[in-house]
Amino acid sequence: MLRIIIWVASVLGWVSRVTKRGNGVMVTGRVILKLSPHAVATLAKNRKVVLISGTNGKTTTTSLIYHALAAQSKVVSNFTGANLFAGLATALSKEMSASVAVLEVDEMVLPWAIAQTKPELVVLLNLGRDQLDRLSEVRIVAQKWKEAMKTLPPKCAVLADADDPFVTWAARDWSDVIWFSSGATGHIDASTCPECGAILDWNDGGNDYVCECGFRKPSVDWILRSGELTGPHNQKITVHSAIPGFAAIGNAARAIIAAGIFGIPLQESARSIAQVSSVGGRFGELKIGKSTFRLLLSKNPASWRETLETSASGPNAVALVVNANTQDGKDTSWLWDVDFTPLRGRKVVVTGQRRLDVSARLTVNEIPHQIAEDEAEAAEIFGAVQADVIASYTAFHRLAKLVKRS
Repeated sequence: MLRIIIWVASVLGWVSRVTKRGNGVMVTGRVILKLSPHAVATLAKNRKVVLISGTNGKTTTTSLIYHALAAQSKVVSNFTGANLFAGLATALSKEMSASVAVLEVDEMVLPWAIAQTKPELVVLLNLGRDQLDRLSEVRIVAQKWKEAMKTLPPKCAVLADADDPFVTWAARDWSDVIWFSSGATGHIDASTCPECGAILDWNDGGNDYVCECGFRKPSVDWILRSGELTGPHNQKITVHSAIPGFAAIGNAARAIIAAGIFGIPLQESARSIAQVSSVGGRFGELKIGKSTFRLLLSKNPASWRETLETSASGPNAVALVVNANTQDGKDTSWLWDVDFTPLRGRKVVVTGQRRLDVSARLTVNEIPHQIAEDEAEAAEIFGAVQADVIASYTAFHRLAKLVKRS
C-alpha cells in the first residue's frame, strides 16, 4: 500500500514541477504523510539513519557525509535543504533499496525525526539565534534537544560540537557522545550558562568556557587545528575542502568523523569530501550582465559573520541581497547583531526587499555603498568584474537556479 501512495505522491510532485509551482519535494512528502502518517517510521526501518541538525551548516555537512558514505553504500539524502517533515518523507521514499539515509533536519523537527527514524548517528552542529519571529529562543531549542536525547536508541552515537555550550548542555547526558572541537572561539549567543543562568567564564582566548555551577566544556575526542584533524589512538589526517571558509573545514572534519563511525577509513572519506566544491548552489558562479558572481548564503547573525569572513578574501566587489519573506524571517532586527566592518574598503551594493534596512545598518557601520533595485542593476554598477553576492534564503534559492543553468 505504501508503495502505491509513494507512486501517487511522486506523480503529484512531477505535476508540481512541470507546472512550475515548485520543485515537487514538498508536495510529494505532504501527500505521503497525509495518506500514511507513519510513513517516515516505516521507510526508515531497517536502514542506518544519520540525522544532522544545527542552526548553520546543515546542508553542507549533510552533503559531505552523503558523498563520503555513498562511496561504500547506496544512500538516500535530502541535502538539497528540504529538512522539515515532508522533506524527510520524500527523501526516504527514494531508492527503496538504499541501506543508509543521511538526513538534514530542522532544529525544531529533530525530536520528531529521532522518534520516527531511530537513528544510528546524530550530528549536532551548533545553536544560535535564527528567525525569532517564527522559531524559539536558543535555550528553548536546546531544552527540546536535551529531552530528545533521552529517547535515542541505545546504540545511537552522538557527534556533538564541544565549542558550543548549548550543544554541550543538550548532549552531555547521553551515554555515547563523541565530542568535536574545531577551535571556534566564543559564541555570540552564549553569555550565560545553559545549566544555571550565571555568566559563563570564557577563557583561553575564547576556546574554553566554565561556570561556577560546574558546567564546563568537555574533554574532546576529536580536535581540528590548523587543518589537521586528530582523534583517538593518535589518528591524524589533514582536512581539505574545495568549499571555501573556516566553517567548511569544520564541516568536512565532522563528515570524516561520521564516515569513520560507519567504518570508512579517514583517507578514503577525506578524498571523497575534498572533491565537493558546491552544495545546492553555494559558492557556484552565475553571470548577470557583465558581472560574474559567486553565490553565498547567509541567514542569521552567525552565518553572516562566517560568510563575511569568507568573502573578505574574495573579490573586491560584493552585493548584499536581503529579503524578509517567511522563509527568511520577517524580522530583520538581526542586522544590528552583525558586524559589517569586513566590508570596508570594498565596493558594496545592496538590494533585495529590505535594501533600505541594510543601507541604514551599513551607514551606521560607516561603510560606503550604493543601493540597487535588483541584481541586474547591481551588475550594471559593478561592470565586467568578479563579485560576491551574499543573499538571504529566498534570494539565494532564486539565484541558485541560475547557477544550475550555467
